[in-house]
Amino acid sequence: MTVSTKLFADTMLKRFDTLNEEIQLRQTKLSTGNAITQASEKPIEAIQLSALEERATQMDGFQRNVKTAQDRLALGDSVLKEADAIFVRLREQAITANSDTVAASDLKAISIEVSQLRDALLGLANTRSADGQALFGGYATDIIPYQQGDDGRVKYFGDGGEHTLAVSETMRLPTSVNGAEVFMQVQTENGRQSIFDIVDGFEAALLTQTSTKDIVTAQSEDGMMLRINGDRVPRDWSFDLGGPDGTTAIVAKGVVGGSSERVLEAINGASDVTGVTASMVNGQLQLNSASGEIKLSNLVVEGVDRAEREPAFTMSVGTDPVGIFVPKIQSLDAQLSKIVAAGADIAISRTTVGARLVRAETQEEVLNSRALSLDIKVNELSSADLEQVILEMRTLMLTQSAARQAYSQIGQSSLFDYLK
Repeated sequence: MTVSTKLFADTMLKRFDTLNEEIQLRQTKLSTGNAITQASEKPIEAIQLSALEERATQMDGFQRNVKTAQDRLALGDSVLKEADAIFVRLREQAITANSDTVAASDLKAISIEVSQLRDALLGLANTRSADGQALFGGYATDIIPYQQGDDGRVKYFGDGGEHTLAVSETMRLPTSVNGAEVFMQVQTENGRQSIFDIVDGFEAALLTQTSTKDIVTAQSEDGMMLRINGDRVPRDWSFDLGGPDGTTAIVAKGVVGGSSERVLEAINGASDVTGVTASMVNGQLQLNSASGEIKLSNLVVEGVDRAEREPAFTMSVGTDPVGIFVPKIQSLDAQLSKIVAAGADIAISRTTVGARLVRAETQEEVLNSRALSLDIKVNELSSADLEQVILEMRTLMLTQSAARQAYSQIGQSSLFDYLK
C-alpha cells in the first residue's frame, strides 16, 4: 500500500501525542503517588477505590463523633464529681445541724453555706460543652435548662431525651445523661423531688429550727390550745396524740385553714385510747386530760412534702402563741435522709457516665482498627509503584526520542534519495 507523505506525517504526530500523554500520565503518578489518576485507566479498581474512600470518609465522621462523645462524657463526669462533693459537704452539715449541741449562730452560718452550695449546683446543672450546648438539657441543647421561677423554685425546661451521636453504622452513643433524672427526680420518702427543692428545704429547716417545733407538750392542768393554720383547700391532717391513757395516730379528713371541727372530731373519736378530749373555746381548739402530759408529734399535712422558709400549714400553740407546731418534714432530722438520697442519685448518675465513657473508649479502639484496615486497602489500590512508573516513563521517553529521530530522517529524504 502506498503511504503519502501527509498520511505519514499525520500518523507520526498522533503517535507523538499519545506518547506525550503517556509520559505526562507517568509524571502525574510520580508527583502524586497515585496509581489511578483517571477512572478510565482501571475502571474496576477505580470503582473499588471510590467505595473505599467513601467508607474512609464515613469512618472519619464516626471517629470525630466518638471524640465529641468522649469530651462531653468527660465533662459530665467532672460536673457530677463536683456535685457529689457538694452533697458530701451538705451531708456533713446536716449531721452537724442535727446535733443537740449546735447553737443558733451555727445554724445561721450553715444556712449561708447551704445557700452558696445550692447556687453552685444550679451552675453545674447548666454546664455547657465546648460548642455551647447544654450538657443536661436533653435534645434542647440551645436553652438554659434549669431556671429559677418567681416562687424561688428551680424548674427544668429541657426534655427527657438523651443526646446521642452515631459512632458506627448501627450504634449511637449517648453523650451525657438524662438531666431530668439526674437533678429533678430524686426518690425520697415524700416522693420524687429535685435536688434543688431538697437543698432549699434543708436551708428552710435551718432558718426555722429555732422558731418552730415538731413536738409540742402541755401539762393536763394547763391544757393545750390550738389554732389550725392553712389554706382553704381541704387536706388530710394527721399527727400522733399522746395522753395519760396512751398514744395513737389522729387522722382528720378534709381540714381547711382556720377551721378546727374536723380535728376536734378526730381527737374526741380517740379519747378512749388517749384520755384527751377536745372542745372549742373562743373559736380555738382546747385539749384537756384528767392527768399527765399531752403530747403532739409527727404532724403530716397532705401535699406538704418539703420544708418552707415560712411554713403555711401549722398549728399555733397557746393564746400568744407560745409555739408553732409544724409538719415533721420541716425538721432538720427529715432533711438528712433526703440529702443522702440525692447524693446517692448523683453517684449513680456518675457511674452511668463512667460506663458510657468506657464504652466510647472501646468503640474508639474498634474504629481505629477499622480505619487502619481501610487505609491499608486504599493504599494498596491507590499508591503507585514508583519504580515501575519510572521504568515505564524511561521506556516511553526512549521510544519518543527514537520516533522523533526516525521521523526527522524520513522527513528529510526526497524522491531522488530513493532513486539512487
